[in-house]
Amino acid sequence: MYAVIKTGGKQYRVSAGQKLKVEQIPADVGSTITFNEVLAVGSGADVVFGAPLVSGAKVDATVISHGRGDKVTIFKMRRRKHYQRHGGHRQNYTEVFFSVIFGADGTELAKADAPAVSVPVVLAAAGTAGVTSAPASAKPAAAKKAAKVRGKARDGSDDLELIEGVGPKIAELLKAAGIDTFDALAKAPVAKVQEVLEAGGSNFNLAKPDTWAEQAALAASGDWAAFDKLTEALVGGVRK
Repeated sequence: MYAVIKTGGKQYRVSAGQKLKVEQIPADVGSTITFNEVLAVGSGADVVFGAPLVSGAKVDATVISHGRGDKVTIFKMRRRKHYQRHGGHRQNYTEVFFSVIFGADGTELAKADAPAVSVPVVLAAAGTAGVTSAPASAKPAAAKKAAKVRGKARDGSDDLELIEGVGPKIAELLKAAGIDTFDALAKAPVAKVQEVLEAGGSNFNLAKPDTWAEQAALAASGDWAAFDKLTEALVGGVRK
């Protein structure tokens, strides 16, 4: 006997006595929840299919725990644009135990005794993914790093490498010359920037700073929509 349910935008085939991790559900650990979106229920030739749902069918489950899944690494890059960003994501989940399956007419089709669930701390229904509070002897968790703000480096300074045509080495040259912010780069004459590049050596002879001031002005004002539109039209700092 099984049922096909829908929760969190996904469909699962479940049976009584089964444990499953689904998209996070705001419910206390140990509480009973009901899945009313049942797409099919039954077994063998007696399976009833909904259109799209089976009217009256439902599945009861007990919340066992909340948690977070394995980390997924995120890597973004733009070739020839000196742009690379690393990130990660851990999806919240709720682990449930399916105890009772009801058919289309509300008849109990299958049942399993729910396991005993230890609930040291009861979470609020609208709470987060954590399950228990840390013991008194545990060390306090380290403060999370502040979310990275676009246009800012980890140290809080302007990230000049966002400028199309400016790489890590060029950014170092500019900062050494006192051009260490978007505003300073926006106001710097092209001739001065060119002098900085020439002083850095022949490795920077191919750099084209003609549009750097225009890009920096948009970054300084926080107009990222216009900034993105402009940089998409550039290759190495030069309009295509």
